Amino acid sequence: MVFRFLSRFSTPRSDRRSEPRGARLDGLVSIDGCDYPLRDWSRRGFSATRYRAEHYPGDKVDMTVRVELDDETLEFSCEAVVVWVDRDRREIAGVFTRLDMSVQERIMTAIFSRAQKSGLDTGADKAALHV
Repeated sequence: MVFRFLSRFSTPRSDRRSEPRGARLDGLVSIDGCDYPLRDWSRRGFSATRYRAEHYPGDKVDMTVRVELDDETLEFSCEAVVVWVDRDRREIAGVFTRLDMSVQERIMTAIFSRAQKSGLDTGADKAALHV
């Protein structure tokens, strides 16, 4: 157990992710009325940049997510729990809570659709997918 705990500090975040993630997207998260550009997202959570608020890991936040997809805009409101905040780099990450299954499916469809258009392999053996 100690080794698993210590590996969290030595292993890059992208190597620990179990969900395929979408990057290179035009999207925002709105927290407390302030918009922050999405860095990446998955059906379970997000990370955003240019963050300036004073939240801490464990805080629950109400938020709205807006992502410009190829043929539509995906927008949804949800609650998230803050997982980490990097004040030096002005980044925040969180896990969605109370997110409707249909929204989760739309997120995954959007991520895999972009990956296929980019010619990336979306096989199940790939834990982290950055598109």
